Amino acid sequence: MNVGTIAMLASISMVWAGALFLLVGLYTLLRIIQRIRLRFAGNVAVATIVDVEVIERGVDDGGPIYTPIVDYTTRAGERIRSATLRDPDLSFPGIGATVRVVYRPHDPTWVTRTDWFGAVLSAIFLLPVYLTAGPFCLYFGIKMLTS
Repeated sequence: MNVGTIAMLASISMVWAGALFLLVGLYTLLRIIQRIRLRFAGNVAVATIVDVEVIERGVDDGGPIYTPIVDYTTRAGERIRSATLRDPDLSFPGIGATVRVVYRPHDPTWVTRTDWFGAVLSAIFLLPVYLTAGPFCLYFGIKMLTS
């Protein structure tokens, strides 16, 4: 391979990386917006963990992922049974434990924890990285391809 071919492959890789960073950044932004909307428009309930789905992973991969299954009562008095929390976690408080959850008023089977730490962490640290690295890689990748 000559230098020109290597430079072209590097430029194409940079464009793809930039596009990927932008897509991940937009996905993260949509998740943050969804969390904010849910914070103001969702209903909060106290749920009881009745079961758990476990995805086994090796210790090198971060250990198992726990997806709790909860029962709770909506504001309208409707009992929701066996709703799967949308955000799996690396920790598990145990069957029978109570957790605060938030659900969509028009779809009470869609439920997640009221933990806003992940959304705030994403907004402060990850989103700026994605939305800075994406345009940077795209700009310089395209500039290298066209020069």
